[in-house]
Amino acid sequence: MRIERIEIDGFGRFHDAVWAFEDGLTVLLGANEAGKTTLLNALRALFFGFESTRDRRTWYPALAGGRRGGRLILLTGDGERWTVERHGDRGGGGALAVRAPNGNQGGQETLDRLLHGADGSLFNNIFAFGLSELQTFDTLSADGVRGRIYGAGAGLGGTSAVDLERRLRQAQEAVFLPRGQRPLNVLLARIEGLQREIADLARQPEEYAAAHRERGELDERTSMLRAELRLWRERAIRTANLRAAGVPAAELATVEGELAAGDPLLDELAPDAVAVLDRRLADLAGAQGALAVLDEQVDAGRVSLAGLELDDRLLAAGDQIVALRDERAARSAADARRRELEAAEARHAAAVSEQLGRVGGWVESRLVALDDSIASLESTRELEGKMAEARAGHASVAARLRVAVEELAAREGEAMPVADEALDERAAVLRELDALQVRRAAAETRRGPVIPRRVGLVSAAALLLSGVGAGWLLGAPLVGSLVGAAAAAVLVVLALAGSLQAGGLPTSGAEERARLLARIGLEAAADDARVAQAGEELAAARARRDLAHERGASVELRRTELARWEREATRSAAVLTEAEDWWRQWLGTHDLPPDLSPEAARQLLGAAGGARRSMIERDQHRELLAGAVRDDEAFVRRVDSLLSAIGHPPAADDDRRMALLAGAVDRLERARSDHRRARELDASIAALDLRRTSARDRVGVAEGALAEHLAGVGCADPDALRGRDVLAAERRVLRARARELLAELAGIAGGADAVPALLAEGGERDPAALEAAQAEAEDRVAELEADERDALHRIGALEARLRELEGAEELGQRRQELAGLEGQAAAIGQEWAVRAVTLKLLEETRSRYERERQPDVVRAATSYFERFTDGRYARIVAPPGDADVRVETEGGESRATAELSRGTAEQLYLALRFGLIEEFASHAEPLPVVMDDILVNFDADRAARAAAAIRDLARRHQVLYFTCHPWTALLLDPDGARTLGLG
Repeated sequence: MRIERIEIDGFGRFHDAVWAFEDGLTVLLGANEAGKTTLLNALRALFFGFESTRDRRTWYPALAGGRRGGRLILLTGDGERWTVERHGDRGGGGALAVRAPNGNQGGQETLDRLLHGADGSLFNNIFAFGLSELQTFDTLSADGVRGRIYGAGAGLGGTSAVDLERRLRQAQEAVFLPRGQRPLNVLLARIEGLQREIADLARQPEEYAAAHRERGELDERTSMLRAELRLWRERAIRTANLRAAGVPAAELATVEGELAAGDPLLDELAPDAVAVLDRRLADLAGAQGALAVLDEQVDAGRVSLAGLELDDRLLAAGDQIVALRDERAARSAADARRRELEAAEARHAAAVSEQLGRVGGWVESRLVALDDSIASLESTRELEGKMAEARAGHASVAARLRVAVEELAAREGEAMPVADEALDERAAVLRELDALQVRRAAAETRRGPVIPRRVGLVSAAALLLSGVGAGWLLGAPLVGSLVGAAAAAVLVVLALAGSLQAGGLPTSGAEERARLLARIGLEAAADDARVAQAGEELAAARARRDLAHERGASVELRRTELARWEREATRSAAVLTEAEDWWRQWLGTHDLPPDLSPEAARQLLGAAGGARRSMIERDQHRELLAGAVRDDEAFVRRVDSLLSAIGHPPAADDDRRMALLAGAVDRLERARSDHRRARELDASIAALDLRRTSARDRVGVAEGALAEHLAGVGCADPDALRGRDVLAAERRVLRARARELLAELAGIAGGADAVPALLAEGGERDPAALEAAQAEAEDRVAELEADERDALHRIGALEARLRELEGAEELGQRRQELAGLEGQAAAIGQEWAVRAVTLKLLEETRSRYERERQPDVVRAATSYFERFTDGRYARIVAPPGDADVRVETEGGESRATAELSRGTAEQLYLALRFGLIEEFASHAEPLPVVMDDILVNFDADRAARAAAAIRDLARRHQVLYFTCHPWTALLLDPDGARTLGLG
């Protein structure tokens, strides 16, 4: 089975995502957080359901949208296409639909059959695993995994043999324990008590005792009858045997007489004597025929050898002719190559001239001497960046400087003179006046009716100041702020005036008020309206003072900012000058004009690099052209020398030279063919001579074997042997019939040892007397059987009477209860016994399976582990029933898994998984194998060998390998044909 396509509607970061996979190996390469683990868990979820986190949150919610879940398109080994679709918002199985190729739809049972019993634990630990599963043996030793694997091998499908044993043992212990209080224990205890009670109740009366005595007498008589009956039956059988042995005994006597009258020497003739004779004759005829054929073949080979003609001088120059022929074939390609070299040399020379023309006035040596390395080009970009950064910084600072100058000029134009006429002191006096008015109002309250509360001068001042502040902060004109404050002050003063009109101040209060009014420059007779006016004027003056202070502070701040930006402008100008100096210095050190820009410098360096590369190519092609001319001249000299050596005069031109060379090649082929044929004929004739010697020897051996066989059986010729064999065969038939008759008599007598006695007794008895004795014995047997039946019938009647006597009410109740309990105990005991037998069979079967089949898994795993470690570890030891494994080094040293390095332990666990995968596939259709970056802890050599093993496994299973390391993808898929990008 393989996964043909994965379709994810929503899972983690994926939404409407589709991946298609081919058979064999597919490598999915992606950076960290590209979604490899998400895709692996999506595959697990679509097969076996959604997991839930401990805090009941959704595991891999559909963060990118879509319905959580998707589909798997599976292709089975017989070409059937199945669709597994699963969706779910929470943990658990979700909504599962399995669609068959014919359109029918199933559920979990269908999926279980499709996966051949592989559950989530088996798949996640053996077939779809990552580094975390590879780092512990617990994922392999769990009963769920081992039981499923053994169950698959034993034909149990998805059932775990270990789980079956545990459930059967629990069911047994729930019914009966040797020293427990289980249902069967309780029943057996009650049955024993009832049996004791029944024995106590069964006290027989006199009739009961008499019946017992009579039944005892009848039992004794029955035994005597049976003994006598046995004797008469044996006498009847013996007589019948004597009568039955009469006919075969007479025939046996006749056969033995015929054997005694014959020639006893015929018994010594072997049954296959004629067959051996035929083989000896056939061997002799075959050897003689083979010798005749070899004689004909030798004569034919000598005739063919005489008709061959050999040219030794041409053969001696054969290697040189072949070499020049091959070189001639290569000359056409060399001519084309020479023309290509000429064109390339002209092209590169033109390219050098073009670059010199671009830079204008430069000579070739100066241009190609320029340094156009990556470091040099990066230096131009770095210095260009520094100059650009310095220019941008200087321009930014200059712009900020201009803004600072403009802002300072604007603030200086808004500056106001500050006049402080003891405004805070006058405000304090007004607050005292307000407090005085409050005290007067309180006094009048104690004397008469309550006067309405009024807003004091302090509150009026506060409202005034707050109005000014609000107007300033909100950006309103100062006049509007002052108007708002003045309006609030008028309201306060009017309220105060109303209060004063309602009643005057006490005398002492009037003096205090006059004194306070004098301090703020008002007459003692000033009324409340005048005081309110003075408060309004004071509030306006304080507002103007605060505004002037604020504008002065703003001007000082702008002056400070201006000084700072002037310093920044000086510094940025120095930075710009320094960057430009560095650039001019770099141009000087690289032999470039001082007025070049970085971009022009890079173009000039690029032209230098292009010219240098073209110059190198031009010079190389010139050298190759010179070499080609030298090769042509050397070839002509070698051809002329060859033609002279084989008897040809020098050629007049190149065409004649090539024609002569071609003719020499054809003659050489014919000469070599004749030479090879001559060697073959010589070798063939020599081999045939050796075979003729051997064939003559075989003829002599066959003749000797035939003579020896005839002498051994005492016959002069083959015909005499064939006649003697016919007589021996007849005698063997008589002996076989005698053995058959003896076997028949042994069956009658009860054994071969008893046959002589049977024959002796039969010879002494008259047949008529035997017949009469048999009839007498059979009659006596019939009489005794009738007496036995009568006795047994009387015993039955007595037992029925005894049961009636025993049927008292209390005794009957006990017996009835005992019968019921015995029935229950029998039913429960039978069920318990069935489980016990089943459990024993399961334990023995699983133990035998682990003992006989586990070595197959271990052998496969050992092969992989030895391959991973390059033979350092030669064996894996996994004793049946042991939850751990050990390994042996190539020197025989045994080590536990805890003694292995982290990488070696992971390689061991990977080898065991591969063995289990192979074992599972031997009993069911192979499942896809998914791995998530499992080679990260392997060293380079073992990673390469493990990658080769994974590719080998992919020939039999579909393998999906997730990785974020390009080197791992390269190990697994060197040509990149089976690598998919992820993310």
